[in-house]
Order: sequence, then structure tokens, then C-alpha cells
Amino acid sequence: MTILLDVINGLNKFLGFLDISPKYSNRAYTLLSIIPTVYILRIVYGLWLNQNYIQLVIYSLVFIGLVYFIVLNFFYYFLDKNLKGDITQLFVKYLPDDAFNIQNEESKKQKKVFEQAEEVPVDFNEDYQLILVENIQALIEGKEITTRDLTKQEGFLIEENTLYPYYYVKQIDAGTYQLQIGKNYRELETIGTIRQSEPLRPIGLFIVGGDFVKDGVRYHEPYRLKFLAKKEEATAVTRTRRSKK
Repeated sequence: MTILLDVINGLNKFLGFLDISPKYSNRAYTLLSIIPTVYILRIVYGLWLNQNYIQLVIYSLVFIGLVYFIVLNFFYYFLDKNLKGDITQLFVKYLPDDAFNIQNEESKKQKKVFEQAEEVPVDFNEDYQLILVENIQALIEGKEITTRDLTKQEGFLIEENTLYPYYYVKQIDAGTYQLQIGKNYRELETIGTIRQSEPLRPIGLFIVGGDFVKDGVRYHEPYRLKFLAKKEEATAVTRTRRSKK
């Protein structure tokens, strides 16, 4: 058993040195997990011959569990499918996102940016969603907005916090701005008005909603836009007030 663990540990370190994508490394780990599973089966067979039924039950449960997860991983990493009996989906469903270490450095930086931002209310025109849908469809067809394959994975067609590529904030007067979007910068249309007395420091215009798949069922949610601007720093406001005093 010690030799087997040493071999597995050595292979694990070897895979760690290779600069390969997580998809293929997980495939390798799935195949690697067959080795201890077969060894557990050998132990189960020996316990059955020796009529040691208590340990036989324990090792049999371990063997069944290992086979179960090998099958799940095989379908997920080799066939890009989730089985209906996949209990890991329960953890994904009920545990918070912070419980899973799946964020890369880019997403962490993005989260930090959004912590410094606030959503700015926009008085949208009545038909702005019709314009938005037409523009998004054209941008998807032009491959300027990336989408996920909803036949292979669940979630929204357009990933959360996707930046709308062509927008412009036009200042009309001291506290009024027009929000314009388009399929490119040559064809911009006004879709709403922003009224704000403080200086506006835009961070981005983000797409929210759209088609999504949950529990194997596809739903449609209207697209909408979320306009974010940088927050006014409280410390700066405090210093300004003190200077006035």
C-alpha cells in the first residue's frame, strides 16, 4: 500500500510540473484514480475470502464511492456531461461561491473593481430593450461578445458582467447625461438619460440577463443594462468639509 501511495504521489507531482490545461490534467487524475480503486477491489476480495464481513462492508462502501466518482468524472471531463445522479451539484447549488476556490486572478481583480463601483440610475427610453436585443444579436454574430454553449453547461448565454463594447456617455449640461449604445461607434443611439449632480466617473456599461439554462431547462430573461461609476471616496468628502470649516 505504501508503494502504491508513493507511485500515485510521484505521478501527481509529475502532472503538477507539466503546464497543461486543467481539463486534461483532470482527465489524467481521473485515469490515475483507477489504480487505488482496483487495489481496494483486491482488498475487498481478500476480505470476502477470509469472511471478515465487517471490514468487507466498509471497504465495499469505499470501493463503490470511488467507482461512483470515477464515473462522474469520466462523463464530466471526457464527455462534457453532467449525470442526473451527480451529488456534487447539490454542493454547487447550496454552498456559497466563496466555498469553491475557482476564482482566478482576473476575477479577483474584477471583484475589487466592482467593490469600488456603484450602479447609477438610468432613465431608459421605453423601447431601449428592443434596440439592445438587436444590437446584442449583431455583436454575437460578429463574435464581439462571447457566449457559452448552453447545450454543454448551465448558466447565462452571456457571462455575468460582460462589458457592452460600444457605448458613450454624452454630457448635456452640468447634471444631465445621455447614454448612447450601438453596434459600433459610428451608429450610436440614445437609450436613456442620467441625472446626477456629482461628477460622473464611468467604469463601464454591463449586460445583464438573457437566455439561461438551469437544471436542464432553458429560460429567457429580457436583456438589460447596468451602468457602473466609481464611488465618491468618503475620505475626500470629509477632508473637503473640514477645509471649508
